[in-house]
Amino acid sequence: MLGLQPRFNFSHVMNGEKSINDIMLEGPAGLRIVPGASGIQKMAELSALEQASVVRSFSELDGKLDVLIVDTAAGISSSVITFARACQEVIVVVCDEPTSLTDAYAFIKLLARDYGIFRFQILTNMVQSAEQGQNLFAKLCKVTDRYLDVALSFLGAIPDDDYLRKAVQKQTPVMQAFPQCRSSQAIRNVARKTESWPVVEHAGGYLEFFVERVVQQNYADGEALA
Repeated sequence: MLGLQPRFNFSHVMNGEKSINDIMLEGPAGLRIVPGASGIQKMAELSALEQASVVRSFSELDGKLDVLIVDTAAGISSSVITFARACQEVIVVVCDEPTSLTDAYAFIKLLARDYGIFRFQILTNMVQSAEQGQNLFAKLCKVTDRYLDVALSFLGAIPDDDYLRKAVQKQTPVMQAFPQCRSSQAIRNVARKTESWPVVEHAGGYLEFFVERVVQQNYADGEALA
């Protein structure tokens, strides 16, 4: 979707052929991308040990990262659950379709009931208006408030935008191709919200993506400022 042609992907890391730094690509505007392994069956059937290895491999990344976004598949497979648990914030993307709402509810229920994750950010996608996005969020909250003990926060609404489709066809980020279109403005608003999220101060009791290194960096920055 960004016009990049990776020679290697995460399957090469799992096989021990490459490190995560070897497969990383430089994208637009400082974005660094770790190519997945689309279409490789083994990557969809990782053991618990292999899932942990994936999480730990991100501690090997060179340089300082501002944000790490982990884009998981849909559903509630063991890999998806492991990677969600390894993130500091869980963003659930929903659109106004019964199957999407059902999948979102099942995902939230499983993480809350079995893994003690009770805070979720909800991002509504492919909506016709901001009002529809808010209504979709309210619809999901109505069900979770009734049956689950969780806290949902509305992260934003991404509109169903022809310019976003054109950007995909151009293999260019929509915010570069059409910076003033509705979807670019919505994405910019979401990014502003994420800037107010608390900075990680300590590692939790579970596997977490590169959090130990972030904590160490924050501590070092604090010492330097002091």
